[in-house]
Amino acid sequence: MVEGDGERAKRLMRLVAAWSGAMALVMGGFVSTPAVASDQGWACEVALCASNPGGWMEFAQCVPPIEKLITHLALGGSFPICIGGGFKGAKYTKPNHGNPGHVLFTMTDGSQRYYAVPSQNDVTAAEQSVGQSVSR
Repeated sequence: MVEGDGERAKRLMRLVAAWSGAMALVMGGFVSTPAVASDQGWACEVALCASNPGGWMEFAQCVPPIEKLITHLALGGSFPICIGGGFKGAKYTKPNHGNPGHVLFTMTDGSQRYYAVPSQNDVTAAEQSVGQSVSR
């Protein structure tokens, strides 16, 4: 299904509104925990992009933090946890026997949300798509 420009603009506005709220929560953490502020910013970017119904990398702004995530996980890093914005924790399961890795987010209300983690090939395809849309 192809989305019209009006619907895409509405989705982008919702993402911007959600992003603004998440960043406000993260910015509050800068004062009390400056040592982890940049990691929290990245963790919340990852959580926001992961929870986008259109996909982890639907918007160009999500490609860099997700690319960093893929590299971080490939080097044995743990899945970043966004404190605030309704997120309580994240449990990451590595790719296994051709199945993609996935993350289970636990929300502060106790609900859980499951997302497949994009592969490096997905990130490369998103970067190419972003480059094509910018050159149009």
